[in-house]
Amino acid sequence: MPTKLSADDLREITSRLAEEANLLREELSATESKMPSLHADCDLDAADVGAKVIALEALRADADRARNLLDQVLATLPRVGTPGYGQCTVCGDIISRDRLLAVPHTEVCIDCARAGSGG
Repeated sequence: MPTKLSADDLREITSRLAEEANLLREELSATESKMPSLHADCDLDAADVGAKVIALEALRADADRARNLLDQVLATLPRVGTPGYGQCTVCGDIISRDRLLAVPHTEVCIDCARAGSGG
């Protein structure tokens, strides 16, 4: 049995997820737009090359994190309000209303998250 979420809760969750998706798209675009300029910089010495490699790795990590979170958010949006939304994918228990309002794209209850069973 899924968590009892009111119509207002569902609207809030949907709105927050849509807003988060837009912010993540912007972040991803900004991060990816920085990469070509790093590639275009001339390498004056080994220290410059090392700094560029570190900066590129950090940008890639940021882009990967944003892309993964965007994928989670976009996968969650159509599930909001459906019978499976709000049920832990690890233990099958109901995810609390407060947790869903705080982390609407979560797929695990707080107990499983604390146990490291899925995020």
